[in-house]
Amino acid sequence: MPIGRRLSTLLLALVLLGAPAVVLRAFCLGNSCDAEGAQAQAAVPFCPLPRAMRQEIAAGFRQGRSPDVVATVADDAGVWTLVGRTTRVPWPATSPQGVGTSLDGTRTPVVFFGEGIEPGAPLERVRLDAIAPTLEAITGFRRPHPEVRTGTAVEGVATARTEPIPLVVVIAWKGIGTGDLDAAPEGWPFLRGALARGAGTLEARTGSLPLDPAAVLTTIGTGGLPSSHGVTGTLVRDGEGTVRRAWSGPDGGSVIATFADDLDHGNRGSARVAAVVTDPTDRGIIGNGWYLDGRDRDTVERSGMGARRPDRLARRIVASEGLGTDQVTDVLGVVLAGPVGRIDAETGRVVDAVRREVPKATFVVVGTGSLGEPAGVDATSLTAGLDRAVGAPVTEAWAVGGLFLDRAELTERSITAQQAADALSRQRTAAGDQLFADVSPSFAVAFGKYC
Repeated sequence: MPIGRRLSTLLLALVLLGAPAVVLRAFCLGNSCDAEGAQAQAAVPFCPLPRAMRQEIAAGFRQGRSPDVVATVADDAGVWTLVGRTTRVPWPATSPQGVGTSLDGTRTPVVFFGEGIEPGAPLERVRLDAIAPTLEAITGFRRPHPEVRTGTAVEGVATARTEPIPLVVVIAWKGIGTGDLDAAPEGWPFLRGALARGAGTLEARTGSLPLDPAAVLTTIGTGGLPSSHGVTGTLVRDGEGTVRRAWSGPDGGSVIATFADDLDHGNRGSARVAAVVTDPTDRGIIGNGWYLDGRDRDTVERSGMGARRPDRLARRIVASEGLGTDQVTDVLGVVLAGPVGRIDAETGRVVDAVRREVPKATFVVVGTGSLGEPAGVDATSLTAGLDRAVGAPVTEAWAVGGLFLDRAELTERSITAQQAADALSRQRTAAGDQLFADVSPSFAVAFGKYC
C-alpha cells in the first residue's frame, strides 16, 4: 500500500477511535502544522480554549442534540440569541471582562429550607445537578439508575425523619445568578432570610455552558448535566434530525427522567406533580411524563399573562390538586423571571401561599445563572454573511453558543461542518474586530476530553 494511503487510513482510524489532540497535531491533521518560519501553529479546534471553559462547554454539549457548530466569543465582542419572547442569552465568552457570558455567570444561589432541612449545613462546591439527588436524601426516595446522572447529593442537608415530606417546592430564578445579587445587594431580603434559616450558598455553579435557561432548568429537574439529559438549550435536534424547541414533543425533552418523573413512577402514579412556568421550555424543572411516552398528566400553568400571578397560581394548584395531603411526596415547580427585586418578592409570596395550604412543605430556591444585559451582535444578523461566505443557505437555526446547519443543503452542495465553522470564524464586528475566540464543528467538542 502506498505511504500516502497508509497515512490517510491511520488518520481516519485515529479520528474514529477518538485520538487525543496531541496525536492529531503530531500527524498534522488539517492545518495543525502550518508554520510561519520555524514555529508550528496548532490549529486543533476547541483545544485552545482555557481548560475550565472547555469543561463547562463539554458539560453543556450532547452529540446529536447540540448545534453542529459551537462558538465562543472573543473578549471584547458580544453575541446573543433571543430565546422565548424577551429573554436574550449571551454566548460564552473567554474573559470575565467580555460582554458575553463567562464562567463568572455560572455562579448562582441555592438554598434549601423548610421541613427536613438541617439549618446551616454547608454547601461547598455545589453544582445544580446536586439538587435532585439532595431531594432524594431529604424525601427518602431512591431513584433507579443513578449511573445515568452526573449529580450527587449534598451531605448534611437532610435531617432524619419518621414522617414523609408532604410537598417539595422548587423555585427557579430564571436568568439570575450571584452576579445579579451582587449588583442589587438590597434587592433580595427574602432570599437573604432563607439563607440565614436554611442551608444555602451564593457560590453554587450551574456546571455547564452556555446558560440557556431551558438547559439549566432541566439540570435542576433531572440531577444530570446537559451532556447527560440532552436538553442543551431552547433548541435541540431530535432523533429524526429535526430542530425543534425543547419540550415541544416526546422527542424534544430530556433523555433521562426527572426527579418528579421518577417519584411519580416509583409511587405508581400517585405522586402529584405540577408547575407554574413562564414558557413551555421551562418544563425541565418537573419533566413531561417520561415513563408515559409523553402522555402528560401533570398540571402546568403559565404565569405572567394578565393577572396570573405566580403565587395565586401556586396556591390554586396546591389546593385544587390536593398537593401535600397524603403520605406520598408531591412536587411543585415554580419558574420566575424578571429583575431581582421583583423575583425575590414573588418568591416570598409563593412560599407564604404554599405554606397556608401545606405548612410542612420543603423548599428549594435556585438561580439558573446570570444573563446580565447582553450586548453586541444578534446571532441571526450573521446569517446572510455566513451563507454568502459558504456559498449556500446552510443556516437552519441559531442556538445559544452555536449554529444548527441545514443538513440537506450540506449534503446537496458537498459542504462540511468544518467549512461552515471556518466561515463563521471569519465574521467580524461592525468595527472590523475579531468576533469569535474559537469556532469548532461539534465533533471537536466531543473529542475535547483529549485536548
